[in-house]
Amino acid sequence: MSTTSTMRTILEALSPESGRSVSTAAADVIADRPDAARTRLLDLFTPHGSRTPPAHAR
Repeated sequence: MSTTSTMRTILEALSPESGRSVSTAAADVIADRPDAARTRLLDLFTPHGSRTPPAHAR
């Protein structure tokens, strides 16, 4: 069984409100990851002396 069909089976077993809550929570986690990675990369690779503040301070 694939991951997609397993998730669909789990969501179908929940009430519509619960399924929506689980889907929204999962989407929030997935959406936050690229932004967090961008912040870490900017902090790591900002040229020294560029007077660019760390990404989390902007």
